Amino acid sequence: MTQPVCDAPLIRRLLPPLQALSLVCLLFATLGALADSGPWSSAGPMVAVLYGSAIPVVALLWVARSRVGTARGRAVLTVLVAIVLIPVAVFGSVGFTIPVLLTAVALMVVDVGRATGLLTTLAVGAAVVILHVSSGNGLLVGLVNSLPVVVLLGVGIALGSALNAYEQAHARDRRTIAERDQALAQLEEAITQLRHTAEIEKELLLADERTRSARDLHDGLGHRLTLISMSLEFAQRSREIDPDAAWSEVATAETTAREALSEMRTWVRALSPVRDRDATGAAAFEAIAESFRGTGLEVVVDSGEHELELTPDASLLLYRAVQEGLTNALRHGHADHVRITLGIEGAEVVLRMVNDLDRSGLEHIPVGEASFGFGLRGLADRAAALEGGVSAARRGDHFELRVRLDARRCLGSELGSASTDDPVPAAPAAAGQRRSVREVTP
Repeated sequence: MTQPVCDAPLIRRLLPPLQALSLVCLLFATLGALADSGPWSSAGPMVAVLYGSAIPVVALLWVARSRVGTARGRAVLTVLVAIVLIPVAVFGSVGFTIPVLLTAVALMVVDVGRATGLLTTLAVGAAVVILHVSSGNGLLVGLVNSLPVVVLLGVGIALGSALNAYEQAHARDRRTIAERDQALAQLEEAITQLRHTAEIEKELLLADERTRSARDLHDGLGHRLTLISMSLEFAQRSREIDPDAAWSEVATAETTAREALSEMRTWVRALSPVRDRDATGAAAFEAIAESFRGTGLEVVVDSGEHELELTPDASLLLYRAVQEGLTNALRHGHADHVRITLGIEGAEVVLRMVNDLDRSGLEHIPVGEASFGFGLRGLADRAAALEGGVSAARRGDHFELRVRLDARRCLGSELGSASTDDPVPAAPAAAGQRRSVREVTP
């Protein structure tokens, strides 16, 4: 059984006026039957009674149909309308009775089915033939009179089929919209879960790195504190025997204490989380850089003309690379200046960190590719998962850390596809965001 059509907006707007106009036409047919003065004038009052009595009954049934919420209820009411209108189709002449008959047959197709509408049309045609044969007019006259009725009711079948097709299309559209809304809701939930997972992963990664850094801090400070203790103990024993040697050890202890304090401040900066937890890309780099500027390090962050929308994995990796690079620049290179650039080169997103080296760094860091420690090895493994790589090397009196990532893996689809066709140079020196703050440790 066909589903009800009243839920379709177009049918809901057009059907009531169509029903009302068809009943008005049936009223005109009633008045015409009363005014008939031809050979059938004796039957005119009877036909008028049939037509007139059908008007309120059909109107009530159609009103009830519009308020019934089930397909079965609408089908029953539509069948009752067809039964009431059978005398209208059989007796009298067509003319003004056509609209109400077409509407009834169309609703029969919509509410019950096309086959039922076709059977109803054939039944009305057969009734007309039987009526003429029983009246002595003959089979030929009956066929001639029934044929126009069948053809006109066939138009009602076509109208009902069109309305039915529209209702089915409308139902499909509603299902599609509902499925789309459900898919969007699931996608939004998945994105929320992904962001939550990425945030947890970021916190776990930073916790691991802070644990490793704290271990290194413990080892480094422990070694220096041991040296300080030994120097002061030696100075205390030799202050009366050899005052100069004692004061030399005190000076050594003071120098070692300053180095320990400087290293502790460096690690405190490295272990400090970014203040803005929602910051990504260059904004996150700037937040990390700001935490290191308290050591007296001058950091310039340059993201170029294009603000890159990185995926969570890529953003987390580059965030960690900046943190590792700044830490190494202070610990090993004793740098005064660090420049961070982020941009697209060909089909890759490239992060560069270049820092200067003091005299100690120039003496102890060889020219060329540097060997990886634990931190850089971890960065290289995560970069390889994004079809990229990590390189670190001394070039002249500067040290460069470079992280390369496949743009298709770490950017949105639009930027990732465009990067292979329209390369964007990586952060020219005069363009983009540039921040440089020099702070001296109090």
